[in-house]
Amino acid sequence: MTVETRFDELARSWEARPLLRELGITVREIEPGRALLAMERNGTNVSGVRDSINGGVQATYAELAAHIAIGTLLGDGERIDRTQDVSVSYVYSATSMWTIAEARVLRHGRLTVVDVDVRVGDAGEDEGRLNAKARVTCSLARAPR
Repeated sequence: MTVETRFDELARSWEARPLLRELGITVREIEPGRALLAMERNGTNVSGVRDSINGGVQATYAELAAHIAIGTLLGDGERIDRTQDVSVSYVYSATSMWTIAEARVLRHGRLTVVDVDVRVGDAGEDEGRLNAKARVTCSLARAPR
């Protein structure tokens, strides 16, 4: 199996999950140690201050992006055991029709650290403006031999 095929399968398996469908999340790009997701504003994810995407939804979105980015680096028998920590700084209300999350693995090991930017995805003068910055730490586990 090629890397591209594996990543396509990874993206499809995540997009099939009910949580991602309900939140309007799609996987746009995936490569080793990186994932780019898009979330369309909808009735499920909007309930925050100033009619913005809820902060808890943004934190969940960042964690999902981190898990997908980590998934690109997992070896045979390796899996995410649990999320150890999610830290989110909310910079600007997420009120655009599209919100983009870009996750990049900073450190891959037993404890894996991922940096996630949540940004405005709409074309226009605010495109790319930072809505939230997250750091996600996950512990990895290996299947017994």
